[in-house]
Amino acid sequence: MNTTHDWMTFHLVRFAQSVNGVGKPMPGPAAADIWRFAPSSKVGPTGYTCDDPVWGGFGLYTSRQDAEDVIKSPAKHLPFLENAVEAWHALVIPYAHRGAVKWRETVQTDSAIKPAAADPKGPLIIFTTAGFDTAESATPQRVMAFVRGVQDVVDHYRTLSGNLRADIFSAGLVDGREGCTVSLWRDDKAMMAAAHKGGEHKGQLDYHKVTPHFDRSSFTRGRIVASAGTWDGTDPVKDMALA
Repeated sequence: MNTTHDWMTFHLVRFAQSVNGVGKPMPGPAAADIWRFAPSSKVGPTGYTCDDPVWGGFGLYTSRQDAEDVIKSPAKHLPFLENAVEAWHALVIPYAHRGAVKWRETVQTDSAIKPAAADPKGPLIIFTTAGFDTAESATPQRVMAFVRGVQDVVDHYRTLSGNLRADIFSAGLVDGREGCTVSLWRDDKAMMAAAHKGGEHKGQLDYHKVTPHFDRSSFTRGRIVASAGTWDGTDPVKDMALA
């Protein structure tokens, strides 16, 4: 297996009280090349909300050791965990990445994450993003259509037996860059059926081709190598089939 790919750590944290993230990014691990972390986001009056007890996101690393150090000692790298009442951490190998996203200073296309050359197999986690190229293109109508569409997809995913977790972590109000949606699946077949063979996601994509909701998007597929802690009371990896 290719050993020059990037590594990811994903973190789901629940605080005792709601935490407002507007203009208040939480610092990530010093070794992370990218750090995206934001509140669980819902549909608000003008876009996504940015105030919730649950926060989630990921770090990206060029070194496996750096990523493993974060998973082995998360409290050392994430000081905000001292206020958490629940946390789940996962070590992830990205094996596919496509699309345009602004996670660094500029928009990158097909290059924000360096994936493994071959699929290492294992528990599946999916990250997706979408964004607007200019402030002018982010009209209130487009923003609300986009926000409602993503929420409809996530709500639909949560009704499926093949989906184990799904949430939206929009970071636009936190630091002005894309956050991500995250979904965990019982197996690859369940994900493919939900995303590409009918249902809310396929319908939204078809509608977007006619009336674009956003200007750019990306997806990243990853395999969970290790996990610790709980998300909604359990470790979802224990319910995921090993492909």
